[in-house]
Amino acid sequence: MTQLPRLLLAGCIALPITWAHADTTHFPLSYSFIGAEVGYVDSGNSKDKSSNIDNLANYPEYGLTLGHQFNPNFTLMGAFSYGDAETRVTNIDADILRGSLAGRIHPGKFRLGGWRPFAGLGYSYTDIDVDGAPSSKTEDALYLEGGFQRMMSDRIVFEAGARARTELEDGYVDGQVFAGVQLLFNRSYPQPPKNQLPEQPAPVAPPADSDGDGVPDPRDLCPNTPQGALVDADGCAKELTREIKETLYVEFDLDGTEVKPEYFDEIGELAALMTQYPTSRILLEGHTDSTGSASYNQNLSQSRADSVMKVLVQEFNIGSERISTTGMGESQPIADNATDEGRAKNRRVEAILTGKHTEIMKK
Repeated sequence: MTQLPRLLLAGCIALPITWAHADTTHFPLSYSFIGAEVGYVDSGNSKDKSSNIDNLANYPEYGLTLGHQFNPNFTLMGAFSYGDAETRVTNIDADILRGSLAGRIHPGKFRLGGWRPFAGLGYSYTDIDVDGAPSSKTEDALYLEGGFQRMMSDRIVFEAGARARTELEDGYVDGQVFAGVQLLFNRSYPQPPKNQLPEQPAPVAPPADSDGDGVPDPRDLCPNTPQGALVDADGCAKELTREIKETLYVEFDLDGTEVKPEYFDEIGELAALMTQYPTSRILLEGHTDSTGSASYNQNLSQSRADSVMKVLVQEFNIGSERISTTGMGESQPIADNATDEGRAKNRRVEAILTGKHTEIMKK
């Protein structure tokens, strides 16, 4: 009787490892749930040491839960549970049936390593039926609880915590640790903001227009607009600003930071574009495979990005003020780290060039 609940609790606590990649922070705004719970009760001692009903040994407890989260800060939960116990003095079997109702509070956005804490206050009504006793005994109790919850998938919540339950008549206190899972339904999420189009000004019929650009001569600040050009409200030609993006991938040897000569031509082409567009800038993102520790890979990825920057500065005379570098570590693989080929692709620097090209817009 003492090993089963411990095994179940250990299994429930290990459960989050199987969902290590789940989104653990975004709880719905509100939801209803049903769930299952397993716990282990450290039973308090009755004042009447000879009583079979009050003096219970520690016991496991299994329950079903039902509740509703009204908003990100408050949940109401009910539970019905069964405990399989023995009397402490005479080792007589006892069945424990308990109904509970509790209110819980949560911080709206605070998370501790992806876990959402909670605290609760509840009431429980317990029926204790000891084999051979002429009648069962009922108890009223208040309890405090606290613990943590985690979203394991978009519909599954895992929780674990502890309770302290005080029996109102005799005043003794039971302690309980518990773990459980909840299945969510009737979920509600924040609504995305609606896109609002700007109001368009009412068109004004133009008077005399010498260059035919649609802007009256008294307001035309550019009277010699090229034929066919689009103009602004002052009669001047509109310019189209077009963004230029070029991306380069440079791969590295295992644990290496040296840029291979085979990539110099591609880096040179990127440098030529930077020369052609003097306002352009480049971002170098260093990456690694999953070999080694995360902290080591972070430093290694930064060194790789710095090596490509060094080639641009020393070999192609690109100003260092136009270059930014960052190390991404092993956080953004583009291939499977379980294969040699995949790890080779992940050992890379991605160079992203951005700039703007301006030209007159035509009708």
